[in-house]
Amino acid sequence: MVNWSDPAEIAKDADIFQKVIFTLFGVYFWELFMTWDFELSLITKRRKFRWPLVFFFLCRYCMLLAFLGLIISLSVTTEINCRVLFFFNSWTGNMAILCASTSLMLRTIALWERKLSVVITLGIICLAHWTLLYRTMFIVTAEWEPAYQACVVTQTNPSLLNTTFFFTMGFDLIILIFTAVALLGRHSARTDLWKLLFQDGLVYFLVSFSTNCIPAVLNVLDLNTPMNVIATIPAATIT
Repeated sequence: MVNWSDPAEIAKDADIFQKVIFTLFGVYFWELFMTWDFELSLITKRRKFRWPLVFFFLCRYCMLLAFLGLIISLSVTTEINCRVLFFFNSWTGNMAILCASTSLMLRTIALWERKLSVVITLGIICLAHWTLLYRTMFIVTAEWEPAYQACVVTQTNPSLLNTTFFFTMGFDLIILIFTAVALLGRHSARTDLWKLLFQDGLVYFLVSFSTNCIPAVLNVLDLNTPMNVIATIPAATIT
């Protein structure tokens, strides 16, 4: 059985976490490059800009900035202001998660044709989500440690992070349920399930909810520090 508190195991998990970040950065940059024609269509006015795209672009580029900040924090060898860097990483990462969930929520509201009860219900939950994640942007502090030649986290709030993970997972589940009900109500029993899942976008909500379950569970298990956060970057990237 694995001894998760063993220093050798923690070092191995930390190394895997770093490799995951660099790998996902490559995948994410490739995704931006391959889909840049969407931005081009807006620049050339082939596509009309609509206000919900604000959340889309914030999510899209905050995730890129979060990756850059994480890579800097892992690669730097000279003293920097770790407190500012980690706040930047927290802000961009949380903004990416918030805007992703908000974009999915707006899609769901559109499916319900802006029904007032749906708008109010999801709007209140979304506001609570924004409030909670904005609070968690300020709970991680770090200082430069000369002995390690790296930034070291000096303060955090595990219980609040747990709450954040489960609230995000719960919000995504609620959005998934609302979306499923809206889509299933428009389809007969003979409707092609493949079309329902992929063309109507239900699969995106399923994937988003599923990926956010993993970091929530790992954080509760509290195996060790690297394992607590190893799934957060993949979850945010996929979402």
